[in-house]
Amino acid sequence: MTISFQDVEATKLNARVVEFIAKPRKTEKLRSILCQAVTPLLRDQTGFIRTVILTKHEERRRVVMITFWNTKEQAVSDAWEEIPVVRGLLSPLVDAWSSARTYEADLKEATDGHSQSISLPVC
Repeated sequence: MTISFQDVEATKLNARVVEFIAKPRKTEKLRSILCQAVTPLLRDQTGFIRTVILTKHEERRRVVMITFWNTKEQAVSDAWEEIPVVRGLLSPLVDAWSSARTYEADLKEATDGHSQSISLPVC
């Protein structure tokens, strides 16, 4: 999916960032479950917008899932990583649940006046 910065100018979102340490040789499976099983569960929650899943180049076992929400309350109160079904799916793949934080996020158009876009894989 490509999102034009022009289309999302001045959009205020809220993000929940959850970091995991995958078990050895389980990083790709963890990423797959986050994308194919956890994200569909979140789609049913009010205010959910999108997920982004990141893996650190230097530490392949470190996986971060960013979820975007309409309001701060949804990002803070919806601790999706604590839902029993999510814990059950991820526990065999995760050595540690290292952190969960919430942020205010802004998506803005590039300042040089040219419309730019980014491509994001759709989960």
